[in-house]
Amino acid sequence: MFGNVWTMDGTGIVVVVNALIVSAVLVGLGWFLARGKLTSGVPKGRQVLGEFATDFFLKKARGMVYDYDRDTVVQTVTPFLGTLFFFILVSNLFAMIPIPVVNRPPTSFYSVTLGLAVSAIFGNLVVAARLKGPTGALKHLFWPNPVQFVSEITDVLSLSLRLFGNIGGEYMTLVLVAAVVPVGIPLILHVLGLIPTFVQAFVFTLLTASFLASGLHREERSRKAKHRVFRRKKPEPA
Repeated sequence: MFGNVWTMDGTGIVVVVNALIVSAVLVGLGWFLARGKLTSGVPKGRQVLGEFATDFFLKKARGMVYDYDRDTVVQTVTPFLGTLFFFILVSNLFAMIPIPVVNRPPTSFYSVTLGLAVSAIFGNLVVAARLKGPTGALKHLFWPNPVQFVSEITDVLSLSLRLFGNIGGEYMTLVLVAAVVPVGIPLILHVLGLIPTFVQAFVFTLLTASFLASGLHREERSRKAKHRVFRRKKPEPA
């Protein structure tokens, strides 16, 4: 279940191949939705589906604009969050494929969820560096607490263990139940499994967006908090 990718044993090959299949599926869907003429007016056909799929991430990006350049924030944050969500979602859906080996979700291996968590946190630093500059991004790691960087490590563990625990546990449950009762019950579990499949992808992306927003606007929140503390109360008229 932990999937040692680096040794390239049977498990490592399954992880890499299934992750590549997920990437190919996403690239193909992106090409299909983006090809053809797009309009800034009333969307039609594939453009409707594409805009529907990205609307949530656009809203999250716009909520982080504050005093940064709006276009830069939207063009940077939207694809970052969208890539994480759809990669995890499609990976989770692999458990529904009735083909041996291929039906092992990449996210049921801890090596994959750890890599996704590291990518998410490192990606947050890259986005912060682009918007605030390298100095501002590094300041986030040590200010206002000199050991602030420790929280980045705990964020990685939190994201990776939560995703691995839920998807890996779901997959093992399907395998064990199918070994005992191969007909009927596994189908019910597959249907019920669609809930954590979506929820875990959504939670991972939402937490990543929350960490990113916290890093981008921490100084402003600190300034406002100090302003509230030291603001003098106006005397009431006699």
